[in-house]
Amino acid sequence: MSAEPQTVGTAIEERSGTAAPVASSAFKFLLGVLVLLGILGFLAGLESGQADHAWQAYLVNLLVWLGIAQGGMVLSAAFYLTQGRWAGTTQYRLAEAFVGFIPLGFVLFWFLYLGRARIFPWVLHPIAQKAAWLNTPFLFARDGLGLALMTVLSLVLVRLSRGPQAAAWQRNAADIELPPPAIRRTAVALAILFAVVYSLIAFDLVMSLAPQWHSTLFGWYFFGGAFWSAIVASALSAVVLRGRLGAHNAFRNPTVLHDLGKLVFAFSIFWVYLVFAQYIVIWYGNIPVETFFIVHRVYHMPWEAISYAVVILMWVAPFLVLLGVRPKKSPAILGTIACGGLVGVWLERYLLVVPSLSPRAIPFGWVELLVTLGFFGAFVLCSLPGLELTAAAALAEPWEEHQ
Repeated sequence: MSAEPQTVGTAIEERSGTAAPVASSAFKFLLGVLVLLGILGFLAGLESGQADHAWQAYLVNLLVWLGIAQGGMVLSAAFYLTQGRWAGTTQYRLAEAFVGFIPLGFVLFWFLYLGRARIFPWVLHPIAQKAAWLNTPFLFARDGLGLALMTVLSLVLVRLSRGPQAAAWQRNAADIELPPPAIRRTAVALAILFAVVYSLIAFDLVMSLAPQWHSTLFGWYFFGGAFWSAIVASALSAVVLRGRLGAHNAFRNPTVLHDLGKLVFAFSIFWVYLVFAQYIVIWYGNIPVETFFIVHRVYHMPWEAISYAVVILMWVAPFLVLLGVRPKKSPAILGTIACGGLVGVWLERYLLVVPSLSPRAIPFGWVELLVTLGFFGAFVLCSLPGLELTAAAALAEPWEEHQ
């Protein structure tokens, strides 16, 4: 079944700029409750002698959810720079759906200043050789400036991307015209800045927790993981929207899920390549100042089990399950792998942060659970407007013509 070109074009013009409801009032209320529980759980942790747990959980979740949101905008930039238009406007709205959390994440970053003595060991025990770099004013100034620039560029790109000129280009996959110049410039700047700023975040908010350790590849590894987390979050959102939007939406087109599945598959391999590239250099160098970070997480319990779980969820399962064409097109299979991938990303960020601060035990209790639920609720609430625009685009795309 296909529609006449004029009818289809009119339908897209009418629907692509409007929002389609994807969440009920009860679901939004539930998300609000989760946010409130997260705030209360964090404050209760501070007052009950578990301040270390509360701040560790705060940092882990900030890295996870802000990484997904920012990675999504870089994914949109990548689509523009590669002229990807395999789902029309839908793929761009999907990648940009999480942008609403970026300004909130920028604000939440500054609250780390209040917990700096609980998070950064060099605050109470300065390291003379690194004091010029590892000091509180300079760290928050450079990271705050970087995140501010990323926030502004992301909001500029999403505004341009949702404009009529960009939307017209997104729908026309038959030509070889480049995207509008303003979008090309912004997309390049955002992609480059992402690599620089998230490498800086990796060094400052993760590596400095074990200040004697260093790895020049760690920045690449960190922002590669953030980019993949946005891909699996987009794939999971596509599967959920596919079921909620009825029979005629872009996500019902098997080629759309196939392309998302290929992204999940390909960048899981890129992630494990970065893992191996970092590990092998440390392994054959066998220098104690480098090896202790890896050895503690990979060869010592209780962290060893989490390390294996991360590799399984972020590489083994995506690689083996999505190796064929049919699994990539299956909503149940792709959705399961994407959901597992998000769990793997959370565990991986947890594994990067917490063993440096709590080396002998896994500190996961009610404080960590409530803080995580609070961040999750805030992330989804901030993403709902973008997901509604994604739903509108998916309903407007003439997916029947591509079958």
